[in-house]
Amino acid sequence: MEGNLTGKLYPENECDKEPIHQLGRVQSFGFFVSVDSEGVITHISSNAELSCSLNANALLGTSLWELIGREASHSLRGALHQSTIINKPCRIYSLSLPTINTLFDVSVHQNGMNAIFEFEESNHTQVQDNILAAMMNQITGPKDLQDLFDVLVTGIKVITGFDRVMVYQFLDDGSGEVIAEMKESDMSSFLGLRYPASDIPKQARALYKKNLIRLITDVNSETYPILSVDDKSALLDLSFSRTRAVSEIHIQYLKNMGVGASMSISIIVDGELWGLIACHHNTARHLTGRTLEELELFGELFSLELARRLVMERIIVSERANATFAKVLSNLSVSHSLTLAIVEQLDLVKNLIDVDGIACAFNGEFQHNGASLSEKKINILIEVLQRRPEAEFYQLDNLVAADKRLTDKHVAGVLALQISKLPLDYIFLFRMSAVQEVSWAGNPQKSLSNMDTRQRLTPRTSFEKWIETNGEKSNAWTALDVERAKSIRLGIMELTIRHLHEKETLQREANERLELLIGELNHRVRNILNLVGAIIGQTSQKKENLDEFVASLSSRISALALGHDQLTHSSWNSISFKTLLINELKAYMVNEAAFTILGPNIKITSYAVTPIVLVFHELITNAAKYGALSATSSDGTVSVTWALDNNQNILIFWKEFGGPPLAKMDTDGFGMTVIKSVIPHELGGEVKFSPQLSGLQAQFTIPKKYIEVCKGEEVQYPPEDTPKVTTNTRLVASDDNHRATLGRAFVIEDNLLISLDLQKKLRRVGFKYIDVYGDVIAAKAALKKVTPQIVFLDVHLGEENSFNLGEELKKQSIPFLFITGYGAGIALPEPIKDVDVLTKPVDSQVLQKAVMKNIGEVLAND
Repeated sequence: MEGNLTGKLYPENECDKEPIHQLGRVQSFGFFVSVDSEGVITHISSNAELSCSLNANALLGTSLWELIGREASHSLRGALHQSTIINKPCRIYSLSLPTINTLFDVSVHQNGMNAIFEFEESNHTQVQDNILAAMMNQITGPKDLQDLFDVLVTGIKVITGFDRVMVYQFLDDGSGEVIAEMKESDMSSFLGLRYPASDIPKQARALYKKNLIRLITDVNSETYPILSVDDKSALLDLSFSRTRAVSEIHIQYLKNMGVGASMSISIIVDGELWGLIACHHNTARHLTGRTLEELELFGELFSLELARRLVMERIIVSERANATFAKVLSNLSVSHSLTLAIVEQLDLVKNLIDVDGIACAFNGEFQHNGASLSEKKINILIEVLQRRPEAEFYQLDNLVAADKRLTDKHVAGVLALQISKLPLDYIFLFRMSAVQEVSWAGNPQKSLSNMDTRQRLTPRTSFEKWIETNGEKSNAWTALDVERAKSIRLGIMELTIRHLHEKETLQREANERLELLIGELNHRVRNILNLVGAIIGQTSQKKENLDEFVASLSSRISALALGHDQLTHSSWNSISFKTLLINELKAYMVNEAAFTILGPNIKITSYAVTPIVLVFHELITNAAKYGALSATSSDGTVSVTWALDNNQNILIFWKEFGGPPLAKMDTDGFGMTVIKSVIPHELGGEVKFSPQLSGLQAQFTIPKKYIEVCKGEEVQYPPEDTPKVTTNTRLVASDDNHRATLGRAFVIEDNLLISLDLQKKLRRVGFKYIDVYGDVIAAKAALKKVTPQIVFLDVHLGEENSFNLGEELKKQSIPFLFITGYGAGIALPEPIKDVDVLTKPVDSQVLQKAVMKNIGEVLAND
């Protein structure tokens, strides 16, 4: 763990500025090389072993590609291309270099304009069975979270061989605590010990989120500086570096602790750093790149599993709380005094949240029950809260720290719920003080020493349990406490709006309205739950892949939620059809020119919103996956138009152009079932749809009872012709006559990621069809059936090259280019020596220029 469990040399504001990602040194287990876009070495660590005859200084300014030969260059460039696609380091194993007799494992990634290569000697004696499968099998069994963490640390210790493995969880105040541990029997335990938030500076937390696994192999080993052609190695960003050296302060801390090597695996939940799997070893410890890669992937999967379990835990707790809260609402609805009725529900509120008292300050009226501040101190507390940034909730577990005047023998903490601003109304949930004992790993108040004319913090040398006792604080408010408080606040706000300013003579009418509200709420909730259940069931029928199922389900539920959000904002009145449509489509409107949305100004009644949202969500999703907006179409467009017929029904026309031809459609899927059936079944409307070679076309009829024609709009008869949509090709002209000239390209490439990336770039250039083949045999078979406009050949395809295929293409007068990691200087056979060669990774602009150079004249003649 770097930056964690550490006493630091700097105070918090100084330590936060330490550039730990720019230390300019590497650990001893590997060496570091950085090259510019031409392959010239700009940075190199002093321990580099790229040549038997040249030292690191002599290698600066030389060409890496010439030094290591074309085979190794090809491998490194291919890995670099993949790294730019996946936006994370890519690794090569057992790479041989012509200059030395050592096999290397290499980590490759892009850093701005530089490519970074980190070499370490291959050592695969640490043979592990499938680590990922073994660990995933272990963590699926435990039902309890603590059991899950215990299984986790046990498995990681067995696999890695580290002497101590811990799960370290970050708490709400930024501090951290060891919640699970597996260690050697002769080692002291860290389980249950807490570490202050200042132990991990901001930049260290940011690095844990970027680089999910971090290994420090030997705290006593020498580190090596990164040399630079311009003496600016310290400015090089090493965030994704595997060999990056460690802050001297952290190294000293580890030595003080008696740790010889350490490793951490980040646990990310909902995009935030939830905790770490922290490993310590008493002596030096090194793991192979393959082992680390599997552990990193396991860390990502474990994070997803933990996030799922935490969500399920919250759902279970919320369901248990709902029954109690229903009783609270029921009791409040028959009260004559709202403030008195609320505080009388203290016993029921205690079933929702662990509190000792409750108070209400509504429109000058004050009531309390149980442990509470006095009315005078309540007014002081409101003053304190008003000085803070505007919020719905305020959490304090130490009132005295907030204001000395709030000292009270009964109350130490408060969760304040702001109900309204005018008048300033609050509900206060109180907790009494709790004598808290927190076990720290050493005194968290680190000693100061004078250094460089200023005071700095020094690494602590004692890690014995240090117990802090505090009697002025209450138990901290948890995220679950706040979630339950949200339910209370919403319910009270609803009742406040209805009751707070009503006279006693209107109480009976208010009670009747509340009963109707609860009945209507129950009705709507049940309908929504039924709809969600149906969506889950139908989605699961066609989804065999869990990720695909989750993605499809999430998008459908999100569409449903979006429609309900708009209904809420309109107070469940009618909604503009155009606004509803744009809100549903806007996630796909990256290129607004690809959409035509046109029709009279009409509104859709609240009842018809959900069916229409579901239908158009499926249409746009279908277009994005398979139709005009799909990855196979660079110039696709979607037209949505509508008109009123002479009976005031609305006719909606959905037309796609420029997508892949649709000779037939799968009509059994859930999405198509929604498109075909929802409007006729729920609204009594009609649906007509048909697949066309130009794309999907559909017509929907919505009965007039679900339509409100805005003032000034006249009856419009449906258009007789399909609206015309103008599309452009990027290379030739802006009319449809040239569109077909950019028809088909062949890509012959044996790496799937690279071929898919090239396919995407060619679509941007303007090609309508791009066929991908992984070997020469498949490509030759395809050439017998169809003739492409141009062919892109990877030079090296597995155990063969593509030179013979290139000679055949030249005989057939089919334009082609080579794309290779060997570079433009590759020696081509005599018959094809003048063919253009593009170097991986291929830039989109370079690709477009190459296409124009090779087939631009043909396009112009067309």
